[in-house]
This record gives sequence, structure tokens and C-alpha cells, in this order.
Amino acid sequence: MKTITPTPLAVLAGTLLLGALTPLAGGFDTFADEDRSSELSGEPVQQRYQFNTPTTVTYDRDSLGQGAAGARVYVADMGNHEIKVLNLNGALVGRLDDNDQTLAADSPASSVPEVRAPLGIAFLSASEADDDRLAGLYVNDVGRHQIHFFRTVSSGAGDFEYVTSFGQPGHGGGEEIYLPRNMTITPQGFIYVSDEFNHRVKAFRIDPDNGYQVSLIQTLGHQNASGDYVDAGPIIRGVDKNYGSDSTNYDDYAGQPDKRDGFRIPQGMTYYQSPDNGATYLYVADNGNNRIKIFRVNTSTGQLTLDDMLGRFRDDGGSVDHLKRPRGVRTDLDGNLYVTDTYNGRIIQFENLASTSDSNPVRYRSSQSADARANWVYGRLGIHQVEMRAPTSAGTEDEAFQLPNDLVPMIDANGDFYRENIYAWGYYYSNARVHLVSDSGNNRIKKCWTNSSGSTLLRCSVSAGVGTVADNEYWGHPRTLPGQLHSASGMAWLGSKDQLLVSDTPNTRINIYDSNGDYQGRFPGTNISYGVTGIATFSDPNIGEAVAVLVGADVTLPWPYTGDASLRIYDANGNLEELFNLSYRTGGLPVPEIGLSTSNTNYPVAVSAINDGAADQHAIYITSFDNYVWRFDYDSGSGSLDGNWYAGGPDSDKGNDLGDGWSLGPDFFEQGDAGTFDQIGSVLALDDRVYVTDRRNQRIQALNPANGALIGQLGLGGGTYDHPDGLDPDRLFLPAGLAYDAQQDALVVADGFNMVARAWANPDQYSPNGAGIIDPAYQGHWLDPALGTRPGGLFDAEQVAVGGGDVYVFSLISNRITKFSWSEINN
Repeated sequence: MKTITPTPLAVLAGTLLLGALTPLAGGFDTFADEDRSSELSGEPVQQRYQFNTPTTVTYDRDSLGQGAAGARVYVADMGNHEIKVLNLNGALVGRLDDNDQTLAADSPASSVPEVRAPLGIAFLSASEADDDRLAGLYVNDVGRHQIHFFRTVSSGAGDFEYVTSFGQPGHGGGEEIYLPRNMTITPQGFIYVSDEFNHRVKAFRIDPDNGYQVSLIQTLGHQNASGDYVDAGPIIRGVDKNYGSDSTNYDDYAGQPDKRDGFRIPQGMTYYQSPDNGATYLYVADNGNNRIKIFRVNTSTGQLTLDDMLGRFRDDGGSVDHLKRPRGVRTDLDGNLYVTDTYNGRIIQFENLASTSDSNPVRYRSSQSADARANWVYGRLGIHQVEMRAPTSAGTEDEAFQLPNDLVPMIDANGDFYRENIYAWGYYYSNARVHLVSDSGNNRIKKCWTNSSGSTLLRCSVSAGVGTVADNEYWGHPRTLPGQLHSASGMAWLGSKDQLLVSDTPNTRINIYDSNGDYQGRFPGTNISYGVTGIATFSDPNIGEAVAVLVGADVTLPWPYTGDASLRIYDANGNLEELFNLSYRTGGLPVPEIGLSTSNTNYPVAVSAINDGAADQHAIYITSFDNYVWRFDYDSGSGSLDGNWYAGGPDSDKGNDLGDGWSLGPDFFEQGDAGTFDQIGSVLALDDRVYVTDRRNQRIQALNPANGALIGQLGLGGGTYDHPDGLDPDRLFLPAGLAYDAQQDALVVADGFNMVARAWANPDQYSPNGAGIIDPAYQGHWLDPALGTRPGGLFDAEQVAVGGGDVYVFSLISNRITKFSWSEINN
């Protein structure tokens, strides 16, 4: 466990973002995220360290001529708020962290800033740069909303000189950016930034002859009548040209400038410079609109002109396919495009799409036969720890990706691929091309190999024992050490023992921590397969303090029910009291039964006493992946579990972007109808109401516990991916976890990508207004989004629990639990 007191610099940065903050009382505790590298000394070199959400990988192409040991690969290890430096053997050879305090001789700065949340990085090699002074590592720090420029030093892989930074949080012109997701720098010194929360792309020029001053060149995006940049109009499958069936919906983009000019969640960026005529192109992944925009760069001014869009394509089998939340884009020196298609968990290569014709600035896809064609498509969504325990998928776990961020072809200064000889499924391949993938959801970097011509992807990194491979080939030791978290989907306070229970879902276990954050072992001492998806505690006269546990696919259930979803009831010591099959109990209804096989996985759980029942009767509430809330009645005296009601469901006009059959509806980006859900989350039962987080509708809905009828909602709500400009108490952004503090009589919410935990007075005591909004008194938030992923920062606050007078919050990006006291709330 670590105790951290925020630095004055961190508090000052928070003041800039949020307005004046109440001074922080004392410190706060963080745990489950300690550096455990000392325990990994006996592992292969690429396994002697761990990543914590590695979001971006890049490299110095000039270093590849020095061979694998001399190569320099840089990984944005965001959860650890540092840049790891690796060679091509996967060995850790350096870091960019707080110890790097050297100023470059020509730096205009007086000190070196701390890096708070390196979401994206880019490297400009000396052989690429028109001016050697621009060569180096560019770090996109979303904790500060700044871009930092560091120069590497030949004397050591972990040595850096700080040159300058630019950017500040805001929504206006100049250097104002807000959550800058990715960036790239061209040889001419043009820096392009995907300004995600402002729905725009900004072009800058950095001038080494003038103290590295940065000037704004151009802003791309769609503006409303007030001049604000707003999200792009939706691109709808089957309606819009170049994104589905051929359409006569419009002849060109002139009548719909939001679709031509606008962005919704701009993310990955890369450039391509044609060796034939020097033409330069910029690729931007418009993640929220499932497309990639291709711009031509004016190499004199840096101005961008739209040249093409890619959304629909022909896959390597010739079938029509679509990008689904593309995030990372890279090119090779032949102009081939490499894409990480994040929500499909796959990687794709396209042939050169850059056009040299000026006759048509936007090249339409006139028919499906004219669509861009993928040379290869590889991968699927999968979590490695689960894959390797499942015999049906262990042999193909090289295809499993979870939120892949980058697919990077390794190309040297001469434009040649870096190559290795490998075995792939019993066959030997010489001169295979090497690519790196940042598999952020699996906390590792994977190598992938194509054949010598690049026309076929052979395989990616596998675990030891697969395909005759002796060691784990991927880089970064799995987050499986005792007490660690890979990802948590449930958290509850066990008051009788002063312990915190946390479901480490990919590792199919429940970790126990005491109130100081010290690991106490597993509950109930063994693995619970597969996938603990929720935990709740409650009191019962027959059991004492009881623990309700949801299991996504329970392998202990008897045949033919093996693998069905289950609800387990334990006592406080981990002794199993009851085992109930949820799939069996929810079959035969007009909605999918709860279970992994129907993709309607059980989610979090809450338990409350039935007010008019005996003390051993309880209402148990569960949410499920298809956006339903369920109530079951549990009687500990008879050992029975009976269904009572289910409510909710999706808004049909919103459609969905899930699975292979995803189809966005006309209102996909709008707030769903009241009583429907879009990405349902946690459930909390209070005396008079049941509260459920409705993530992508930016609200919490309140239901009647007797029948599931809608009572009202907390938060004004919003459309899918709409985000507030600041910490408005009425504006949630992807809210996730819920908890109730009886001592404070307060509702506590893990407010996702607002990156705070927030507290309101008990909402049961407030009636809905005429618009159906329940507006309890706001009490404040923990702690400061400007901390980024540093201790105390809650970059994606997912789970929350209260106990012993404290508040515990799980942060997904950092795989960390932070313990706050009520004295530390910013009010």
C-alpha cells in the first residue's frame, strides 16, 4: 500500500481545470497497483515488468539498423504514467519518468513537467525530420491537456532531454485543447492533434528557430451557429454513401457539412509521405463515426484538404465489411494502411489509399465493388487469461485482442521491413515482417508476423506451450500476481471483517483487502470460473453477513447446465450456502435468458430486504448485458430463488454497435427514451427505489422496487458519447458504479470519464420534477481529474464501495483502488 499526499502542482492544475478547490485534508491511500517487478526477475526478459493499460506504441526507425538489442521501442504505459523503452527482444532498457529532469540546452523552459497521463505518443526519427532539432519523442499528456517534446540521448535508452510543451485545457482557439487523444508530427514540423472532447483536429507548427514557439495553422471540424465545434452528424449503415448499401440520400457532402467536416471522437493519427512526388497525407481515425478520413497536406503551409473517407470496405474474403470504432492508424513507406479496429478486436491492412488526383477532393465509393479492399483482417475480441483457461480457444489465443490501440509495422530508415524467422502452426517462415500491437485491454504488447511479402498475417504472440512456443512471446507479464487486479467488475464492503472484496474478473477470482489496502488472499480461497461479474453483501438471520456473487459462466453447475450463469450465496468466511442457475430461471421469456451463450451476461448485483417480508427474505437485483434490470426473491430459510420482474431494454431507435450484427439506429447518438438503457451498469437498492446507471445515456434511472416501473432519473442525461465541458453536478459522463453511505446518508457514484467519484444526498428523499429529473443536493467529488493516472487520479472511475467511513474507488485505466475519506471531498 502507498500513501500519497497531492503535490501543490497537482492541486494548482486542478484549480485551472475546475475552479477553486477546497484544500485537501490529509492524504489518500492507493493499492493493488504496486510495482511488482522485483518478483519477476526469473521470467524471460520480456516478462520482467508489467504494463498498466499500454495505450500507444511507437519506435525510432533509425535504431532498427542496430539490430534487436539496439532498437528503441516506446510504449505509453498510461496507468503507470510513464513511457517504457524496450528493445525488439522485449527487454526493458529505460523509462521516461519523474527521474528525467534534464533540460535541453536550447529549451525555452525553466523546469521539466511531470507526465500525468500519456495517452498517446509519436516519434519523429532524425532521418525523417527536415530539421534534426525536431527529432524525438512527443508525448500526449491528457492529464495536463498538453503535448510534451523530449529529445532522446544517444548515451542511454532511458535518457531524455526536455525541450518544450504546448497546449492548455479549453474549448477555444490557439493552444486550447481538451483531452487530446493522439497526435503526429510530419517531417516539416507540422503537429496534428486529435482534440477529442472538442470534436476537432488542430494543426500546429513548431518553430525551432524561434524558441520552439508553437502557432496554430488550422482547425478542422464542424461548427454550429455559435461558432462552437460540435460532434459530426452520424454516419448510418445502409443510409450514407461509403458506409453501407449504396444510397441516393445525398449526391455530395455540400448539403451536409457536418458529415463532410465534422468529427466524433477523433483519435489515431499518422502521416504518409510519398517517395514518388513528396506528397504528404494525414490519416485520422474518427472513432465515434466508424471511419477514417484521409487529408492531403500542403507541405508549405501545413493546411489540410480532405481527400477520401473510408468506412465500408471489402474484407480479404471479398465480403462487405465495416470499420467499428477504429482507433490506431499507421502506414509503411509504400503507403499501405494498418488499422486497429478496436470494437471488433482485430487488425487490418489496406493497400495504399492515397490519391494524387486533384479532380475530386472527396473520392466517393460509387458501389461496393469500388470499395477499398483489405489485404488481411485478423483477430477477435478476447481476454487472454480467460482464453488460456478455455480449451476451445487456447490454441487460437494469438487472435485475441482487447481494445487494441496501435498496429505498428517495423520499418527502418531505408524503408525496409524489420524481419525475423519464425514458426507458425508447425511451418517455418523466413524473413517474416514484424509488427507490434498495443493490446491495451490485455495489458501487453504483442508481436505479429506477416509473410515475407506482407500479403498474409501468419500469427501473433502466443502463450507458452501454444504452437510449440517455449515462452510467453508477448511483452509484459500478465497481471496475475497475488493481490493484483487486471480489471474489476464488482466491489463490496464486508463489514463484519472490515474487508473489501473485489472481483478480478479476467482472473476469475475475488481478492480480499483489509481496510489498509493489504492483500488478505482470495475469497473463498479458490478460483471461481468463469468471470465474477458482481458482488454484494447483506445481513441474514440464517447466514449472518452474506455475500452474493454473480458468475458469468459457472463451470461447477452440473451437465447439461455447465457454463450457465449463476448466483452464489456465501457466508462471510467464504462457505458456499446456495448455488442458483440464473440461465435456467430466465429462459422461455420474451427477452434473452441471462447467460454467456446469449451474450446477455449478468452484470452487477444488489440486495435489499423485502419491506413486507420476513428477515430471511430478500430482493436481489441484477442487471444484464442486453440492458435489462431483473428482480429475484431469495428466501434463505427455504433456500429458494424466484423470479419477480424484469424491466428496461434498449431503445429500438438507437440501435446498437455491439456484436457482429450491429446496426446504428437513426437516434443512436441521442438520449434514449426514458426507461430504456444503453450500456447498463451498476444497480443499487435503497429503501424506496432501485437505481441503475445508464452509461451511454449519461444518467442514473430510478425504478420502483415492486414492479420495475420508472420513477425518474438523476442527471440531465445526454446522447451517446456526449460529454460535459466541466464538472457540472447535473451532467454525468459514462457513469458506472453506485454505492450508498449510511453514515452520510449519501449516494456515491463512480462517474466514469468525468474521472471523479461524486456524492449526492440520499435521492430517495427527493421527488422528480416535471421533466422527470430527481435533483438531490450535491455534496462534492473526489479528487482531481488533473491528476490523470497518478495516485489519486481516477482516469475512468468504474467501481465504488463504502465501508468503515471511507470511500473506495476502482480506476480501470490504472487497475488501482483508491481509498478516500469524506474529509477529502472537493465541495
